[in-house]
Amino acid sequence: MPEPKTYYNPVNGEYTKILESAADTNGEYSHLEVCLKPGGGNPPHYHKKFTEEFFAVKGLLGLQYEKEDLHLQPGENRLVPIGTVHRFFNNTDEEIIFRIILRKGQPGFENFIKSLFGLVNDEKTTKRQTPKNPLYAALLLKWGDTHLKNPFFYLLTPFAGMAYFLAKVTGADTRLKNRYCR
Repeated sequence: MPEPKTYYNPVNGEYTKILESAADTNGEYSHLEVCLKPGGGNPPHYHKKFTEEFFAVKGLLGLQYEKEDLHLQPGENRLVPIGTVHRFFNNTDEEIIFRIILRKGQPGFENFIKSLFGLVNDEKTTKRQTPKNPLYAALLLKWGDTHLKNPFFYLLTPFAGMAYFLAKVTGADTRLKNRYCR
Protein backbone atom coordinates (compact mmCIF):
# COMPACT_ATOMS: atom_id res chain seq x y z
CA MET A 1 0.00 0.00 0.00
CA PRO A 2 1.44 3.44 -0.91
CA GLU A 3 2.35 5.99 1.77
CA PRO A 4 -0.74 8.07 2.63
CA LYS A 5 -0.73 11.65 1.39
CA THR A 6 -0.27 14.32 4.04
CA TYR A 7 -2.55 17.37 4.01
CA TYR A 8 -1.29 20.53 5.73
CA ASN A 9 -3.23 23.41 7.26
CA PRO A 10 -0.87 26.35 7.96
CA VAL A 11 -3.50 28.27 9.94
CA ASN A 12 -3.69 25.84 12.86
CA GLY A 13 -0.42 23.98 12.23
CA GLU A 14 -2.17 20.69 11.49
CA TYR A 15 -0.90 17.85 9.33
CA THR A 16 -3.46 15.13 8.57
CA LYS A 17 -3.00 11.79 6.84
CA ILE A 18 -5.87 9.56 5.77
CA LEU A 19 -4.38 6.22 6.80
CA GLU A 20 -7.42 4.22 5.71
CA SER A 21 -10.23 5.76 3.71
CA ALA A 22 -13.87 4.70 3.77
CA ALA A 23 -13.21 3.14 0.36
CA ASP A 24 -10.30 1.11 1.83
CA THR A 25 -12.51 -0.27 4.62
CA ASN A 26 -15.67 -0.90 2.57
CA GLY A 27 -17.37 1.97 4.39
CA GLU A 28 -16.83 0.64 7.91
CA TYR A 29 -14.58 3.46 9.10
CA SER A 30 -12.18 6.23 8.13
CA HIS A 31 -8.84 6.29 9.94
CA LEU A 32 -6.83 9.52 10.15
CA GLU A 33 -3.60 10.58 11.80
CA VAL A 34 -3.13 14.17 12.92
CA CYS A 35 0.04 16.00 13.88
CA LEU A 36 -0.82 19.24 15.68
CA LYS A 37 1.63 22.03 16.44
CA PRO A 38 1.57 23.93 19.77
CA GLY A 39 -1.45 26.22 19.99
CA GLY A 40 -3.33 24.35 17.25
CA GLY A 41 -6.88 23.10 17.48
CA ASN A 42 -10.37 23.44 16.08
CA PRO A 43 -13.60 25.13 17.28
CA PRO A 44 -16.27 23.34 19.33
CA HIS A 45 -18.56 21.34 17.04
CA TYR A 46 -20.56 18.13 16.78
CA HIS A 47 -21.51 15.56 14.15
CA LYS A 48 -24.93 14.04 13.49
CA LYS A 49 -23.87 11.05 11.36
CA PHE A 50 -20.75 9.50 12.89
CA THR A 51 -18.80 8.88 16.05
CA GLU A 52 -15.19 9.90 16.46
CA GLU A 53 -12.73 7.99 18.57
CA PHE A 54 -9.52 9.81 19.49
CA PHE A 55 -6.29 7.92 20.27
CA ALA A 56 -3.32 9.79 21.73
CA VAL A 57 -0.05 8.63 20.11
CA LYS A 58 2.60 11.23 21.03
CA GLY A 59 2.36 14.06 23.53
CA LEU A 60 -0.64 15.25 25.51
CA LEU A 61 -3.83 15.44 23.41
CA GLY A 62 -6.23 18.13 24.60
CA LEU A 63 -9.86 17.20 24.04
CA GLN A 64 -12.84 19.32 24.99
CA TYR A 65 -15.68 16.89 25.63
CA GLU A 66 -18.97 18.70 26.28
CA LYS A 67 -17.87 21.34 28.83
CA GLU A 68 -14.91 19.42 30.25
CA ASP A 69 -11.29 19.67 29.10
CA LEU A 70 -9.53 16.30 29.07
CA HIS A 71 -5.88 15.48 28.39
CA LEU A 72 -5.14 12.08 26.91
CA GLN A 73 -1.72 10.49 27.38
CA PRO A 74 -0.22 8.26 24.67
CA GLY A 75 -2.13 4.97 24.66
CA GLU A 76 -5.34 6.53 25.98
CA ASN A 77 -8.47 7.00 23.88
CA ARG A 78 -11.88 8.63 24.06
CA LEU A 79 -15.03 7.89 22.07
CA VAL A 80 -17.11 10.93 21.11
CA PRO A 81 -20.70 9.84 20.42
CA ILE A 82 -22.93 11.37 17.77
CA GLY A 83 -24.23 14.78 18.84
CA THR A 84 -21.54 15.39 21.50
CA VAL A 85 -19.90 18.82 21.38
CA HIS A 86 -16.14 18.44 21.23
CA ARG A 87 -12.90 19.82 19.88
CA PHE A 88 -9.23 18.86 19.95
CA PHE A 89 -6.36 21.16 20.85
CA ASN A 90 -2.68 21.30 21.72
CA ASN A 91 -1.93 23.54 24.68
CA THR A 92 1.58 22.17 25.16
CA ASP A 93 4.95 23.41 23.90
CA GLU A 94 5.54 20.38 21.65
CA GLU A 95 3.78 18.90 18.65
CA ILE A 96 1.37 16.08 19.38
CA ILE A 97 0.22 13.16 17.25
CA PHE A 98 -3.11 11.44 17.55
CA ARG A 99 -5.35 9.21 15.50
CA ILE A 100 -9.06 9.41 14.84
CA ILE A 101 -11.45 6.69 13.73
CA LEU A 102 -14.76 7.82 12.23
CA ARG A 103 -17.51 5.20 12.25
CA LYS A 104 -19.08 4.58 9.72
CA GLY A 105 -16.58 5.52 7.10
CA GLN A 106 -16.91 9.14 5.97
CA PRO A 107 -15.85 9.86 2.38
CA GLY A 108 -17.51 13.27 2.77
CA PHE A 109 -15.34 14.09 5.79
CA GLU A 110 -12.27 12.96 3.87
CA ASN A 111 -13.23 15.43 1.09
CA PHE A 112 -13.86 18.08 3.76
CA ILE A 113 -10.25 17.76 5.02
CA LYS A 114 -8.73 17.71 1.53
CA SER A 115 -10.78 20.69 0.34
CA LEU A 116 -10.51 22.83 3.47
CA PHE A 117 -6.75 22.40 3.71
CA GLY A 118 -6.43 23.05 -0.03
CA LEU A 119 -8.48 26.23 0.21
CA VAL A 120 -6.46 27.42 3.21
CA ASN A 121 -3.19 26.82 1.33
CA ASP A 122 -4.54 28.64 -1.73
CA GLU A 123 -5.52 31.57 0.53
CA LYS A 124 -9.20 31.19 -0.35
CA THR A 125 -10.37 31.27 3.28
CA THR A 126 -10.59 33.88 5.99
CA LYS A 127 -8.14 33.79 8.91
CA ARG A 128 -10.76 31.72 10.73
CA GLN A 129 -10.62 29.12 7.93
CA THR A 130 -14.03 29.98 6.50
CA PRO A 131 -14.08 29.67 2.71
CA LYS A 132 -14.50 33.06 1.05
CA ASN A 133 -16.86 31.44 -1.45
CA PRO A 134 -20.14 30.80 0.46
CA LEU A 135 -21.00 27.87 -1.82
CA TYR A 136 -17.73 26.19 -0.84
CA ALA A 137 -18.51 26.88 2.83
CA ALA A 138 -21.89 25.15 2.46
CA LEU A 139 -20.28 22.17 0.73
CA LEU A 140 -17.66 21.76 3.46
CA LEU A 141 -20.24 21.92 6.24
CA LYS A 142 -22.32 19.26 4.50
CA TRP A 143 -19.40 16.99 3.59
CA GLY A 144 -17.85 17.18 7.06
CA ASP A 145 -21.19 16.86 8.88
CA THR A 146 -19.73 19.63 10.99
CA HIS A 147 -22.10 21.65 13.16
CA LEU A 148 -20.42 24.55 14.90
CA LYS A 149 -21.56 25.38 18.40
CA ASN A 150 -22.05 29.14 18.12
CA PRO A 151 -25.00 31.53 17.60
CA PHE A 152 -23.75 32.77 14.22
CA PHE A 153 -23.82 29.22 12.85
CA TYR A 154 -27.41 28.74 14.04
CA LEU A 155 -28.48 31.88 12.20
CA LEU A 156 -26.81 30.71 8.98
CA THR A 157 -28.02 27.09 9.08
CA PRO A 158 -31.24 27.66 7.09
CA PHE A 159 -29.24 29.40 4.34
CA ALA A 160 -26.59 26.66 4.26
CA GLY A 161 -29.10 24.18 2.81
CA MET A 162 -29.99 26.60 0.03
CA ALA A 163 -26.31 27.36 -0.63
CA TYR A 164 -25.56 23.61 -0.77
CA PHE A 165 -28.32 23.16 -3.36
CA LEU A 166 -26.91 26.06 -5.42
CA ALA A 167 -23.41 24.58 -5.15
CA LYS A 168 -24.69 21.32 -6.63
CA VAL A 169 -26.70 23.04 -9.38
CA THR A 170 -23.85 25.33 -10.43
CA GLY A 171 -21.21 22.58 -10.35
CA ALA A 172 -19.24 24.16 -7.50
CA ASP A 173 -19.06 20.75 -5.81
CA THR A 174 -17.47 19.18 -8.88
CA ARG A 175 -14.98 22.03 -9.21
CA LEU A 176 -13.98 21.74 -5.55
CA LYS A 177 -13.57 17.94 -5.74
CA ASN A 178 -11.62 18.15 -9.01
CA ARG A 179 -9.25 20.72 -7.54
CA TYR A 180 -8.56 19.11 -4.15
CA CYS A 181 -9.94 15.59 -3.87
CA ARG A 182 -8.21 13.61 -6.59
